[in-house]
Amino acid sequence: MAEAEPQAPPPPGTPSRHEKSLGLLTTKFVSLLQEAKDGVLDLKLAANTLAVRQKRRIYDITNVLEGIGLIEKKLTWGLPGDLPNLTPT
Repeated sequence: MAEAEPQAPPPPGTPSRHEKSLGLLTTKFVSLLQEAKDGVLDLKLAANTLAVRQKRRIYDITNVLEGIGLIEKKLTWGLPGDLPNLTPT
């Protein structure tokens, strides 16, 4: 049986497994939510603030919090003037 080679340490500045854990991320997300004006939090802003590479993790958190009745999702659309002109020329 071959022995497993020791893994090289992660590069400096790389978050540890604990720092990337879903539980810790949820705690930080809830803190952001509590600080948010009127309790409304932009998920893009939250993902950037929490340095989340995959927004899917933020969506997982919000889905669970919504499922247990702690939050309510609200969609906000931009004004028609915010959209690019997609009319064929």
